[in-house]
Amino acid sequence: MQDEARHVMFGRLALRDFYPQLTQAERDEREEFCVDACYRMRDRFLGEEVWARLGLPVDEVVEIVKHAELQIMFRGFLFTRIVPVLRDIGLWGPRIRAAFEDMGVLGFAEADIEQLVSEDEAFAEDLDRQRMGAVHAVVDGAAG
Repeated sequence: MQDEARHVMFGRLALRDFYPQLTQAERDEREEFCVDACYRMRDRFLGEEVWARLGLPVDEVVEIVKHAELQIMFRGFLFTRIVPVLRDIGLWGPRIRAAFEDMGVLGFAEADIEQLVSEDEAFAEDLDRQRMGAVHAVVDGAAG
């Protein structure tokens, strides 16, 4: 997790300086890619193929899944990071904003990305400490 947090931070810093130098056509191309990727990430757990294979009414089950608490939480966690990062790096044209409005995640644009990254880093450090504690306990137990 610490590596991921650092990758996001590095990408933000590098791209924040890079995107303002692009032409509008280049920026539009990248926005189109991001919109497509975000819709795919949002929809990847809807399971249309599974419901069809089980002989269930796909459209009805997908509507249920879209409104399931776990899916809402997943989308919230995912887009809490993506939306403010795209805004921060300058990929914030009408196409991106319209897609996020459609997905119901545009409000995440106001998130404090610095605070989120800091919280992610602290969480990752805590997990690493716990993991290392468990590793030491196993080693100490085996050595004993």
